[in-house]
Order: sequence, then C-alpha cells, then structure tokens
Amino acid sequence: MAIGTVLCPLGLILASFATQLWHLYLSQGILFGLGGALVFSSSITIPSQWFYRNRALATGIAISGSGVGGVALSPMAQSLMSTIGYRNALRAMGGMHFGLLCIATALAVSRYPPSMAKGKSWMLLDRSLFSWPFVFLLIFSLFVPFGYIPPFYLAPTYASHIGVDAASGSTLVSIMSATNVLCRITLGFVGDRYGRVNTLCIFTLLSGIFTMTIWQFSTSYGIFVVYCALFGATAGAFTSLTPPVVADILGMEHIQMGSNLTYFLTMFGNLLGTPVSGKLLSQYGWTAAIQFPGAMTVLAGISAGVIRFLMNPKLLAKV
Repeated sequence: MAIGTVLCPLGLILASFATQLWHLYLSQGILFGLGGALVFSSSITIPSQWFYRNRALATGIAISGSGVGGVALSPMAQSLMSTIGYRNALRAMGGMHFGLLCIATALAVSRYPPSMAKGKSWMLLDRSLFSWPFVFLLIFSLFVPFGYIPPFYLAPTYASHIGVDAASGSTLVSIMSATNVLCRITLGFVGDRYGRVNTLCIFTLLSGIFTMTIWQFSTSYGIFVVYCALFGATAGAFTSLTPPVVADILGMEHIQMGSNLTYFLTMFGNLLGTPVSGKLLSQYGWTAAIQFPGAMTVLAGISAGVIRFLMNPKLLAKV
C-alpha cells in the first residue's frame, strides 16, 4: 500500500509533463494504474480482518467511498482544468492523492500477515486453496464485470436512442452511481444477517434479470430511470461481498491471496466488457448489446448459487 501511495500521485504528476501519447501510456496508464491496484488490493481486505459478525457491512462502508470519490472527483477535475489548465490540474490532483493516501496508509493496519504458498515465499499461488467453492468464485469474478461495467457507459447512449436529451442522459449515470453507493452498504448489512453467499447470489441474479427484461423493454425515459435505479441497487453486491466470501471460503489467513486472485480475474471484464457490448451494438443492435451483459450477470449469479450449495446443500441455510 505504501508503494502505491508513491506510484499513484507520481503517475499523475509525470503525466502533466507529457508531450507525446506514449508518455501518457507510461505515466497515467501504467504507473498510476499499477499504484491504484496496489492501494486497492491491499486496503480492500483490511475491514474483513477486524470484523466477523458485521464483516460484509464494514467492507461495504469502506468500499462505498470509491463511489463517493468518483462522483466528487469528476466535477472537481473539470473545474481545475477550466481554471488552471490540465497540466496544473494533474499536478494538483497528484498532490491531493498523495496527501490522502499518506493518511490512509498511516491508519491502515493489517491484523494477519500475508499467507505464503506452503512456506515457499517465492510462489505467487498456493494450489491447495483451489477448492470447488473457490474455483466457482473465480468463475463468478470472471463473468460479473462483463455485466457490471457496460450499463454505466451505454446508459447515456441508450437515452439518446429513445429521444432523451444529453443532460438527462448523463443524469442516469448519477442515479446508478448514487444507488450503487447505497447498495454496497445495505447489501453488506443484508449479507451479514441472511448469509453473504445467499445475498451475493440473489442480488447478482436480480441485476442480470433487470438488465435482460426492464432495460430491454425501456421504451420511455421513466421506465429507463426505474431500470437504472434497480440496477444500481443490485449490481454492486460483488464489490462489498467478495472479500467476506473469500474469508468464509478460505479463512482469514488467506484472504489477501484469495481476494487478489478474484480481483485479477475482474480485469478481463473491466477491459473488454464495454468494447464487446459496443461492438454488438454496432453490428446487431440494442438487443444484443443489452442481452450480453445481462446474460453474463446471470451466469455469474448461477456461479454464486453453485458456491452456496457446495458450502451448504440445505435450502434455507444461512451461508
């Protein structure tokens, strides 16, 4: 986490001196991205280490900050660029990131040391961790971002498709982001009360079903607003519940390694989910672009359902 605290702001500040495109690839692309990954992957598992009964709620509260930050940073960055220019804006953002991350790193305390692969510190993976529940959690992590990311990017485009102006279309993203922040907290609370895997499975399935049905038949702005609110309220289940579920499957001593593997697999959906949906839109129309993320989300929900019955076959068990 300390390394990421240095790399993140350094990437932004170096990007302010860029004169060619490849400079941005190296600074804001690789350096800032690598720093962000180190900070996020190190910090996301810390709440689960200090809580048991309210583990998912604690994680949800912590991770909801990323949604709040996303809503706040975008207008702030736009204001900085319009007043002091984009180069000084990057430098100001870099300084702010460094200050905030220094505070976060100083306050973050890990309760358990990182696990090693059977005493071999040079090994990145411990193959003994790969039980069937964890394998299906990895499958879940591979599928779920393919359905989570595209709606945020395609919502304004679909709004214009049904005759809504650009300002109202951009409001839809704010609606999804706001309900998503609340979702991360409330579903953490629900998961602690009724079972984390149960909650992960049910709300992931609901998210996919809402996409495949309500979005598909959203022919007016009002219906589409309802979809955006329901999607935001259900789609963020995996963000707050994945680390606690990893802890339930592997034990707290392996939460860091297990969470790193699950978040690594989300990379493919984060990178390819929106381009694939966009390609489907250009070649086959909105039905294909909508059904693809919906189907991937449903597949992720089914994977979570398999985890649930592998861990406890009793129908009404709290898992």
